[in-house]
Amino acid sequence: MKTRFFVKHLSMFLLPLLIPLIILGTLSILITQNYIKEDINKNSINLLKQTKENIELILSETDPMSLVYGNDQRVIEALAAMMRNSSLTHEEIISYTILKSFLSAPANARPYIDSFYIYLPNDNGRFISSKEGLTEFSAYYDTAWYNQFLQQDEHVNMWIEPRLVKPFSFEAQPTRLVTIYQRINSVNGLIVLNILPEYIEKMLKSLSTLPEQSILVVNENNEIVFSDKLPKYLNDMNLNLETINKSDEAFYTTKIDNEAYIVSQLNSARYGWKYISIVPQQALYQVPFTIIKLTILLLLLSFVLGFILAFYFARSRYKQISNVIHIIDSAESGHPLPDRVKDKDEFGYIIQNIIKTFIEQSFLKVQLSERRYKLQVAQLTALQSQINPHFLFNTLETLNWETIALTGRPNQMTKIIDNLSEILRYSLTNPEEPVSLNKEIKNLKSYIEIQKYRYEDKFDMIWEYDPVVIGCRVMKLLFQPFVENSIYHGIKEKEESSLIKIRIELVGPDVHIGIIDNGLGMSRERLRKIRRDLNSDDEYSERIGMINTNKRLKLAYGEPYGIVIRSKQGWGTAVYIKLPMS
Repeated sequence: MKTRFFVKHLSMFLLPLLIPLIILGTLSILITQNYIKEDINKNSINLLKQTKENIELILSETDPMSLVYGNDQRVIEALAAMMRNSSLTHEEIISYTILKSFLSAPANARPYIDSFYIYLPNDNGRFISSKEGLTEFSAYYDTAWYNQFLQQDEHVNMWIEPRLVKPFSFEAQPTRLVTIYQRINSVNGLIVLNILPEYIEKMLKSLSTLPEQSILVVNENNEIVFSDKLPKYLNDMNLNLETINKSDEAFYTTKIDNEAYIVSQLNSARYGWKYISIVPQQALYQVPFTIIKLTILLLLLSFVLGFILAFYFARSRYKQISNVIHIIDSAESGHPLPDRVKDKDEFGYIIQNIIKTFIEQSFLKVQLSERRYKLQVAQLTALQSQINPHFLFNTLETLNWETIALTGRPNQMTKIIDNLSEILRYSLTNPEEPVSLNKEIKNLKSYIEIQKYRYEDKFDMIWEYDPVVIGCRVMKLLFQPFVENSIYHGIKEKEESSLIKIRIELVGPDVHIGIIDNGLGMSRERLRKIRRDLNSDDEYSERIGMINTNKRLKLAYGEPYGIVIRSKQGWGTAVYIKLPMS
């Protein structure tokens, strides 16, 4: 009790202090984060655009080569002859010298180009290299590009891949290359450009980047082609790239090893690449983190201040509350109450009056409960004395035998008495105990036999039900109020004969029951009134049986279950019941 009292006072003092601080800190963090996020996005996109322009300018070195070696038919024929003939003529040697000089010029002039290859189909296994000139596959150290060319789909005109090449066997580390393949479609030849990625990566490192920011160029196979650096969060290269490269959005946040990273990306339409910027969120949000730290510090200070105030006021009030509890306990135990509260302040005066009022109300409630209990006992006793089931059954049995004695054999009257006896026995024996649907149907048939005799076969019954639902347990007298309403309000006043159809089916986990007649039906106003009565708490209504059945269904199975009524004047009435399969 003492702990709860202290916690209550603590929350009373803390909430006015903490809520404004939390709101102010949250708004500051959100506003700062949004501003930083927009600034990061803008700077990263500009950086990626600059990177894209520089790299694709370098990659476009194959374009002039493609124009000369891929579209000029005379050049193609001259190259084909050089690769096809075992020895070159004087004119071919001159042409070869010119073509090789043109091929070697960009490789010598640009430090980022390692070499050029030109290949045209020939039986000698020859190709032209910017380094070696006319050479053969068997004598050259780099032939993996040719195997890649043979395996590539012939409909692909250009593709790029990172490779490792070892010019000399004694080298400890192979040379990294990024190879661009350009197909010569007219003769199924190939132009190959080998680029040194170190040069481009130096260029990427020279760009102005944020702390711990990484710039990656990723191809369509999810491989890193160029990067300024590979931070530790990209150690598991393939897995983390799939995590980063999973979205097509230009700017988003992802998680790697439970750490958040801000990703900006730009697509290359020509090469199918993605230019990606990755920045750890923690490195960028120093200002929001500082605000968070200050907010937490203020929250701690507020908590300490609230704790002290709560402790002071809780201690001063706990003694008075303890006295009140002692007086209440004494009242409930029957001990005499004190004449007055010892504390003479306003608090003591209010408590004294509350205690007196509480004791008076408690005494009145006890008296009222006793009177209600006695009234219920009297009502039950009166009801039991009025209707004694055994007396009723014995009387009906006597009437049955007297009727047989008078007529000399069973007849329609004895049949009615038998049906009535079954109905009463069914209704009065354990009325709250659920029964199987089969028993409920059997009882309803006894009721219908009596009504058909009374109304001279003014209606017929149609039964439709799946044998699967026969074992379902339902409350007693589920059908009778609705069939009775169909007879009294829909069929009795109708001139011609009518039908009552009862359909029972299993729909998912629920049992759906329909009681449908083609009687007189009812107007819209009357239907609306009946629907209102179904949902009201009024216990007095001409539809008391239907209302009580609806309440019993909702009490037994819950609000989703119950009855629905539809009717149209001149057509008839339908009552639908839904209850769970059990």
